[in-house]
Amino acid sequence: MQTQLIVNLFGPMDASHLADLLALIQQQQCRAQDSHMLSFEQCMAVALRICGNWDRVSRVDSALREFAERGGIDIQIQHEQAEPRREPVLPYVVDAIGLESADLAAVITRFLARQEAGIRELSTRAYRPARSSERLIELRAQIEIPARCHLGQLKSDFFDLCDTLNLDAAIEPERRP
Repeated sequence: MQTQLIVNLFGPMDASHLADLLALIQQQQCRAQDSHMLSFEQCMAVALRICGNWDRVSRVDSALREFAERGGIDIQIQHEQAEPRREPVLPYVVDAIGLESADLAAVITRFLARQEAGIRELSTRAYRPARSSERLIELRAQIEIPARCHLGQLKSDFFDLCDTLNLDAAIEPERRP
């Protein structure tokens, strides 16, 4: 039976630490199935879903705790069993952009929650475009819409919301290579 570790690390890390971390997981014959890394000024945040059989995952757990302690890195680990079967969903991508003053992430996540859509990944980025004095914020979310949902109505409601907030937005099926 597959066991999973959900791991979050935060602290002073760079690319060589990340390479050491991934090598440590591989040495225990486990796989980092999903990963996300974000680098800030002096720190890095890493989120991983590590899979393997229970004894190897237990060894990875111990090795990760030692790795974090040596590096002065904050770590959170949660053990989980393989994913349970769930209702059918449709994978979609949401993109939106608007003035930075708009509470873009809160408004869109609230809308998605009311639609019972799951959020797999969400990211935002604030920036100032060339030749503009206004700062913008962009949002990208990978979501899972329940198959029972009426897509036409969901899209119509989403675009009405975005028009009200003066957001440029799109919601499209996720396309995987």
